[in-house]
Amino acid sequence: MSWDIAILRFFAGQPHGLFPLAMGLSWIGSFGGVWLVLGAWQTLRRGESRKLGITILFALLLVLVVVDLALKPIVGRPRPFLVLGRGILLGPVPGGASFPSGHSAAAFAGAAVWGRQGRRGAALGYIYAAAVAWSRLYLGAHWPSDVLAGAIIGLVLASLARILAARFLPGESDSGGAV
Repeated sequence: MSWDIAILRFFAGQPHGLFPLAMGLSWIGSFGGVWLVLGAWQTLRRGESRKLGITILFALLLVLVVVDLALKPIVGRPRPFLVLGRGILLGPVPGGASFPSGHSAAAFAGAAVWGRQGRRGAALGYIYAAAVAWSRLYLGAHWPSDVLAGAIIGLVLASLARILAARFLPGESDSGGAV
């Protein structure tokens, strides 16, 4: 946990000029943010685009169940400001347990499903996911290990969502992409 503290103290010692950006990324990353909207939009389309949307939404549902309903209550890790003091936290006090980061899990789950499609925006998806994860550290809302674990869990749950989509969703095809 010493590396967790060192990284958080590094962020806490930085100028707060990026606070509005970090708050915006954190806010938009809530509940899967961009991926929730993109997934819903894709479900209104046909063929592989529809399948992609359903897969994104299913990955976000898996994140909700595994991270928010199972792991956070089981692990019960306190937020950094409860251990290191309120000075480590920028912005509003987050609720619930700290481990793992749901924002990071949802951001990386969405990016992994989207990126697997071979879309030109795949790099942007991962950059967005990394930016959401960064925002959680910058704001002092999570330990770095929470964010790392969230990202890994998101990637794993995206793989599970893709496997289940390939097995259970009809193989409509209008764009040639694979989920």
